[in-house]
Amino acid sequence: MPANVTSFSIKVKEELIKSMPRQRHCSIAQIAVMIAGAGQITSDSLILKSENERITQKYFTLLKKTFNINSDAFEEKGFFGVSVAKKEDVYEILQAVKILDAKGNPNYYKGIVPDVLLKTGCCKREFLKSAFVFFGTINAPEKGAHLEFVCDSEEHANQIIRELSYFEINAKYMVRKGKFHVVYLKDGAQITDFLRIVEANVATMHYENELIVREIANNMNRAVNCEVANSQKTINAALKQIEDINYLNECIGLSNLPETLQGVAKARIENPDVGLKELGELMKPPLGKSGVNHRLRKISELAQKHREKDA
Repeated sequence: MPANVTSFSIKVKEELIKSMPRQRHCSIAQIAVMIAGAGQITSDSLILKSENERITQKYFTLLKKTFNINSDAFEEKGFFGVSVAKKEDVYEILQAVKILDAKGNPNYYKGIVPDVLLKTGCCKREFLKSAFVFFGTINAPEKGAHLEFVCDSEEHANQIIRELSYFEINAKYMVRKGKFHVVYLKDGAQITDFLRIVEANVATMHYENELIVREIANNMNRAVNCEVANSQKTINAALKQIEDINYLNECIGLSNLPETLQGVAKARIENPDVGLKELGELMKPPLGKSGVNHRLRKISELAQKHREKDA
């Protein structure tokens, strides 16, 4: 796997590599992805190379179980490989994965698997498993929701989009740096659905748990921000009320206000940092929130009238 693949991606891929297909036709679908992703085909040999030894081990096992074919494992310049050297065995495999033309020659396109191999939901699932192993990466959920497949062609990208849409996952598409065809998901719920579909059960639980933790944290942050905003609103309103009360005191004196306004004016001056409900509870006799608001509004209107007279 590339060096820049995240540790979470590696864990997901290792979980998918361990998963073995249940049906022969599903095994063939996986083998087809492997050949499309890392196969080297000649007229009389079939070689698969990968930096990940587990991929080649799985390929070796799939060939043995699916075709009862003996293959040779090797290591070369940091790559692990599996080769099939018998021409008749090569022909049997290529015929099964449907990449031979009418003349028996390989009709081979990197990354693309013949659609005839992907007719059933289970084969589509196995296709997506192997496609992610070869072409996919995923962010750890705490680093933000992002999963992508980096493809060599638009046709390859479209095939992945089609198979995802079968499972009601709506992927986006873009071309990166003019040559990489990228299929991506940025919705946490859809990424969770993908992990569940490809039966990465451990990764699914981790991803879901992290999304829940993040949602709780986001809700708490929203609540705190809302509380701060409300507090600031209360403070700003109180400062304006105190400004109006002080202005009236300078203009006419608070003793000249109606008795009902004198009480609330005095309470506000003495308690500049409390809300209307708490302010009403401090008054004698106590006053409801709407009553306090009504009287403070009267003070504001009276102050405004005097300002206009003085203007």
